[in-house]
Amino acid sequence: MVLLASNYDQSRFLKAADLQSEKKFRIKSVTEEEVGIGKDKERKLVVWFTNDARGLVLNRVNNRTIRGAFGDTCESWAGKIIVAFPTMAEFRGEMKPALRVRIPPPKGSNGQPAAKPATPPRTPAIDPPESGIDEDLDDEIVI
Repeated sequence: MVLLASNYDQSRFLKAADLQSEKKFRIKSVTEEEVGIGKDKERKLVVWFTNDARGLVLNRVNNRTIRGAFGDTCESWAGKIIVAFPTMAEFRGEMKPALRVRIPPPKGSNGQPAAKPATPPRTPAIDPPESGIDEDLDDEIVI
């Protein structure tokens, strides 16, 4: 077995530089982990996947996106699919590379909202003119 130093330089967590375009992930589990160093260390939710060994540390935006789609109970997220994609986001006043998640449309859907049945446009009711009502306004205009 060859011992490679680069094997010890890999992060346990996904970062923006790891993805060149969007990628689908199936959620395996969610854990709470201490991430960060020193004064920046805090407890965060980490989503683990069936198709990648690295986890995704959830920031507030990604947490709200997933929670909004799958509910507040993290155990119910298992088996669900999310799409992660690289983008730029503001962090401490600077634009930095970031990962964001979105929820893919259900299978069989083309991603568009369900079509509503067409309804004819409403036209306001117009009262028919009463004859002779404005005869004083029917004068000929001389230019």
